[in-house]
Amino acid sequence: MDMENQSIPARILLYSTAAVILTIGMREIAPILTVFFFSVFIALIFTPLVRWLKKKGIPGGLSVFLAILLFAFIVLILGVIVASAAIQFGSQIPQYQDQLTDFMSNLAKYIPSYDGFSVQSIIRGIVSITVSFVVNIFNGLVNTGTTAGIIILTTAFMLIEATNVPEKINEKIEKQSELQLRLSIFSRKLVKFIVIRAEINLITAVAITITFLISGIDYAILWGVLIFILSYIPYIGLVIASIPPIVIALFKYGPLGALAVIVVIAAVDGITENVLFPSLMGKGLQLSPAFLFLALIYWNFVLGGAGALLSIPLTMALKIMFESFDETKWMARLMGPPGEIE
Repeated sequence: MDMENQSIPARILLYSTAAVILTIGMREIAPILTVFFFSVFIALIFTPLVRWLKKKGIPGGLSVFLAILLFAFIVLILGVIVASAAIQFGSQIPQYQDQLTDFMSNLAKYIPSYDGFSVQSIIRGIVSITVSFVVNIFNGLVNTGTTAGIIILTTAFMLIEATNVPEKINEKIEKQSELQLRLSIFSRKLVKFIVIRAEINLITAVAITITFLISGIDYAILWGVLIFILSYIPYIGLVIASIPPIVIALFKYGPLGALAVIVVIAAVDGITENVLFPSLMGKGLQLSPAFLFLALIYWNFVLGGAGALLSIPLTMALKIMFESFDETKWMARLMGPPGEIE
């Protein structure tokens, strides 16, 4: 089919149909895609380390082994800490739920009541939803052991291949220098984005965790890990991760303590996301807020909760891919911030 001779409505219909079919297909194999995407992005994070080790004279196989060993060690240590803290916190959830109910009930006394409008029932619903949501998060964290093992194994194979990709590409497309350049730019930009996004999340989590440790917030490391992971979810991730420590600060130090925690989290997030991230990333590797929100909804629909975590890197991968070809650069500009649209 010659797309150049097709009318614009026909192209729109064809592309829309293809997008719907692709979406349905991805939903059907979401568990497989989730493992694949996580493995790809983790491999991209550790690829610079593998290449650095190779430059230092360490053989490729040993470089990959050391990188995977480091990744497995980090996962193991954090897994033990998170699982232990999550189990302890889970045993205290009923106590926290009672305290939260009492606090909300006392607060309800100052809210005017009307006929047919029950503040108490609304408060009980809010508490129940909040507690249920937190419990589901921690159950998911505790039960991710098998998936983490599969991801580690898949990442190892991808890192082995990643060390040989440049050589393979050079052998196969020596006469296609333009395509080689585009692939190189795509790979370099994607690695840069993934690594910087991980660094920003790590800085945010470490800064907030240190504050929690100093202020005596219970399970500070657990909240730090949760903040690091959920910060990949745009707009709402950090808010969700902040709910448990804010509630604990409320019970331990009162409303002023909870307010102080909110201020600290907002300040750290404001500095990292609005100052540090743009300075490291550059405008070309940023996304439109509106498009990012739509991408969050789409990937959550396709891949479930994992799609929310992967929405930023997946959308950025698409943007970088569109930027690599002249025919699709206009789509990349639409996905970028307003300053990119000329």
